[in-house]
Amino acid sequence: MPTAIADFQMDFQNNQQSEADKRLLVHFYREAVQNNFKTKQEGRPIFDEFDFIKIMAPGSRDTVVSRVSDGDNYTRRFPNQWRQYQNNQEQTISGTPLKQVPWLTVGQIAEFNAVGCKTVEQLVGMPDNLSQKFMGHHQIKQRAQAFLEAAKDAAPLLRMQEELDKRDSQISELRGMIEAMQATKKAENTAKVPLKG
Repeated sequence: MPTAIADFQMDFQNNQQSEADKRLLVHFYREAVQNNFKTKQEGRPIFDEFDFIKIMAPGSRDTVVSRVSDGDNYTRRFPNQWRQYQNNQEQTISGTPLKQVPWLTVGQIAEFNAVGCKTVEQLVGMPDNLSQKFMGHHQIKQRAQAFLEAAKDAAPLLRMQEELDKRDSQISELRGMIEAMQATKKAENTAKVPLKG
């Protein structure tokens, strides 16, 4: 298995993840490794379990696999994936999944997934020397970039629409309360009509 050495800058004090790290496919897992010393002593195969991390840059066939030890930088560098692994949850990637993009074909999504590219953000960040393996890579990356920019431009409008919907819901609730109060007041007034006698 080919391995690559990556140099990513990280500011652990401020817990800021570099942009390069956000594009990586990161997976923690547990593996049994033969303990040669104990195997020789016992005369049978003895295995110890260890935590490992697999890091893959989308589009690259190079993979970094490393054993995770206590106090390891990997657990601080990728805190979300580590927490999900520790809680036996599926290790998710933050971003827009490729299957949410209507203009990508099922085949294109499968090809990108095969090389560790799962999100639109990873697709946009894929270096040209890796993405050129795919037919029409320039157009695909340009469309993906335009998709992200359009979504970013629409975000304030979506937030405003959410606030308007919330306001409309509150107004509707208040109207209902006012109508209920009016109906109660009308019923009270009807009950108070003096009897002539």
